Amino acid sequence: MKYKIHPLFILYLVFLLILGHFEGVLIYCLVVTMHEMAHSLVAKKLGYKLDKMLLMPYGVCLNYKTNCFLPKDEILIAISGPLLNLALATATIALWWIFPVTQIYTKIFCYANISLFVFNLLPCYPLDGGRVLAGIITKRRDRKLAIKVTVIFNILICIIFVLAFIFGLFFGVINTNMLIISVFLFLGILEPNRSTSYGYVSLFSNRKGVYKKGSQIKFTLVFADEPIYKIMAKMSKFKFNIFYVLLKDKSMKVISEITLNNFAVKFGPTVKIGEIFK
Repeated sequence: MKYKIHPLFILYLVFLLILGHFEGVLIYCLVVTMHEMAHSLVAKKLGYKLDKMLLMPYGVCLNYKTNCFLPKDEILIAISGPLLNLALATATIALWWIFPVTQIYTKIFCYANISLFVFNLLPCYPLDGGRVLAGIITKRRDRKLAIKVTVIFNILICIIFVLAFIFGLFFGVINTNMLIISVFLFLGILEPNRSTSYGYVSLFSNRKGVYKKGSQIKFTLVFADEPIYKIMAKMSKFKFNIFYVLLKDKSMKVISEITLNNFAVKFGPTVKIGEIFK
């Protein structure tokens, strides 16, 4: 897995440190990490793997251009991060009711989760809200339209935050967060290919050790309505994989992992295996 840190994230942390928010920086990094873990766990459960992680000021974004997602999976993966933040904030506030003394120690943690939850639900790229919106639109319309809609939201909300920053100056209020958010959303329009990407669990990893005489074989029954990437997720890393595909007419097809890999390259990882045999 490749880990990258966006320059804006470093600048944001430096800004917080200059203001003396050392404790806040540590808690913020913890909350962002937990946010990303939620994305990763749900993606893994659905048959995807994390190839690259780009740390941004308000979390870790997903690859906007990837076509490997089924729309419903895209929505589930994207919403998992904000939902975890909401759950953590709710649990923290509940803790305050039971043990009020804990508020002084957990206030920053709670506020960090609330801010990540609210901000990431904005329908903009590369935020989770934009990913959810793109998934919803893709269910019924073209993917390119989904991208255009979220970019339009980027521009509109970016303008709103810039105007809010300027408006605050007239009242002597310098809200640097407004400016940072607007810059972040603007960069989202310019850098669509530098975000975090989840790829389907492919066979292009090193499999040479499996292809030798005497290797063990794993036999797996799969169904016609299963997409290729989910079938790949059932593979054993240490055995040669054979799949029995049960078609809707109750007939059976037998394919190897090599054939499955060729299908993924030719037809795409989201194609249902049964459609190939029609």
